Amino acid sequence: MKNWFFVLAFVCFSAAAASAQINMDWTYHDDADDVDDRATEQVPGEDFTFLSPSGIVIPNDAPVVIYVLTANNFAGDLDEQVFVRWWNGETEHWVMAQWIKNIPLSPMGLNAQTFHGLPLAGEAMLDLWRVEIGADITRPGENYYVIQAKGWKDGDTKEAYLLRDAVPEKSQENALGQQWIGTPDYAGHDWSVRIGN
Repeated sequence: MKNWFFVLAFVCFSAAAASAQINMDWTYHDDADDVDDRATEQVPGEDFTFLSPSGIVIPNDAPVVIYVLTANNFAGDLDEQVFVRWWNGETEHWVMAQWIKNIPLSPMGLNAQTFHGLPLAGEAMLDLWRVEIGADITRPGENYYVIQAKGWKDGDTKEAYLLRDAVPEKSQENALGQQWIGTPDYAGHDWSVRIGN
C-alpha cells in the first residue's frame, strides 16, 4: 500500500511541477488599456503590427494575420505551442501558430531595444509567433478570437489564454499590460475582427 501511495504522490507532484512551468510574463498581443492598437502597434524591431491587414473592415478574400509574443521557452520543460481559437459566428476553428524568430530585448548596447519600456535592466529573449486565418475560415460580419499558450508533455497539459480585457477576480495582468487567464473563461473577453467588403 505504501508503494502505491508513494507512486501516486510522485505522479501528482510531477504533474503539479510540470503544470506550474508556463510563463506568461512576456506574452503579448494587445494590452488592456481600452485602446485597440493591434493594427497600429508594431511588433518590436519589425515593420508590421500585431494584426493585419490594418483596415477597420478586413476584405472577405483577405487572410487575417495575428502576431503574438511569448517568453522564450515559456513552457519550461514542456513542449510549447500557440493556438488561436477563431469563432466565425457559425463554427469554431483552432489554428496553430508558426514560430517565426527570437526577439532579444535589452535597454543597453548597440542594439538596445525595449518593449513597453521593458526590460529595465538585463536582457529578455522573446519568441515571435504568427497565425494566419485563411479567408476560407472567416465569415462576413464579426469574427472573434482568443489566443492560447499551451505547454504539454507525456499527457500533461497547461494552457493559458490571452484576453482583450480583464475578467473580474479571475484574470491576471503581466508587466506589458496583457490580461490572461489560466482557464477557458474567455467568453466576452476575446477580440473581434469585422470581415466584409
